[in-house]
Amino acid sequence: MEDLFDISDNRRTVRALKSGDEAAFRAIYMAWSAPLRRYADSILRNEADAQEVVQEIFVSLWMNRRRLDEEKSLRNYLLRAVHNNALRECQRREVRRRNEERLRAERPTALAENPEEEGNPRTEEILLPAIARLPRQSRRVVEMNFLENKKHAAIASELSISLRTVETILYKAVRRLRGEIKKN
Repeated sequence: MEDLFDISDNRRTVRALKSGDEAAFRAIYMAWSAPLRRYADSILRNEADAQEVVQEIFVSLWMNRRRLDEEKSLRNYLLRAVHNNALRECQRREVRRRNEERLRAERPTALAENPEEEGNPRTEEILLPAIARLPRQSRRVVEMNFLENKKHAAIASELSISLRTVETILYKAVRRLRGEIKKN
């Protein structure tokens, strides 16, 4: 069994962490990960997101350990970091929600820039082969979103990619498809 590191002395703990002491880091993680997850979950109301926020905090703590201040409370630093990152995640959720609402409202004309092009057999003649020419993952995301009416989060989950990746793929694919419709 490994030696346990005593984290009760903040200054000693921060010094050990700054020097790269993995036992100190493990001890901090073991002591603080569960309470920090509960705190993040109280803000986010989602265990998976809370876990992700806390993991990011600990990765950041390790990567930026040399910049820590021995005079400042590590506990307070971790709590503030979780608080700030959880609030940022809430803001990202709100932006995603607004974007999804906007996309749902625009869905009928999402691919055709002019509403009169929507449902036009000529547009469909161009669009279907253009979709088929998209890269495999782009084609799958476009089909799931526009044909299966799946939300971005569901697509991300099903394809095991991030929500931002889904949004980026859709943005680029729709732009490419619009270009093909305009050319013809």
